[in-house]
Amino acid sequence: MGAAAAIGLLLAACGGCVQHASPEAMKLLAEGQDAYERSDDQAAIAKTSEFLAHSAQTAEADAAYYLRGLAYYRTKDLPAAREDLKRSAARARGKDLRLKVLKALGDLAYDTGDLDWAETLYRGALDEMNLKAPPADEVRYRLGCALQRKGNWWGADSQFDRLRHDFPDSPAARLAERRIRCHAWSFQIAAFDRKDLADSESARLAKVGLATTVRHAVVEGKLRFLVQAGRYDTYAAAGADAPKIRNAAPNAQLVPTR
Repeated sequence: MGAAAAIGLLLAACGGCVQHASPEAMKLLAEGQDAYERSDDQAAIAKTSEFLAHSAQTAEADAAYYLRGLAYYRTKDLPAAREDLKRSAARARGKDLRLKVLKALGDLAYDTGDLDWAETLYRGALDEMNLKAPPADEVRYRLGCALQRKGNWWGADSQFDRLRHDFPDSPAARLAERRIRCHAWSFQIAAFDRKDLADSESARLAKVGLATTVRHAVVEGKLRFLVQAGRYDTYAAAGADAPKIRNAAPNAQLVPTR
């Protein structure tokens, strides 16, 4: 199924969502939004659930499902987050909300390893949004990351190049700078401002049986010395070695490397 068809199924319009929530219900929704912005996810879930218990058929339910889905996402209840975000997508009447839901669903798919679905959702969002305005920068970055995990390095570079051209000052562009022109995976264990410190850490790890290399890179305009272990052609191959690497270096992070 193509991206357009898949997104079309996901965003099938719900009929007749024209009733509006009462002022009392809208107060609950506002309180849920305030709780979410304070990172009080349990309160956000409670307030939006109370709203939806009586106002699930109103026009504002799309925003309530989206908000509760985000709160579930932050609490790592991914199945609940997915269901709420899908409900929001099916009801979304405004383009801005629909695009936010697509991105959130794409992020969830990416985080759970469903890379084909993540790519479909990100491409669907880009098809609808203004490519010269945020959050196109964030969506394009996440799409590039998904393509890298799928082994489509050329496709990822295309997304990162476009991102850096269209949004040179975006935080997403700075993140893309660190991933562009990469063609393999490695575990990054530490980063230092001085090479002697990186060499010392590499020597320490060698004593516990973990072979590492020290390479330099410019990170946000500063020269850094990176201690890395392993080099893998695919994300899956790297993942298979993760337990062994993290047994010696618990904080090791899998990153693309040149």
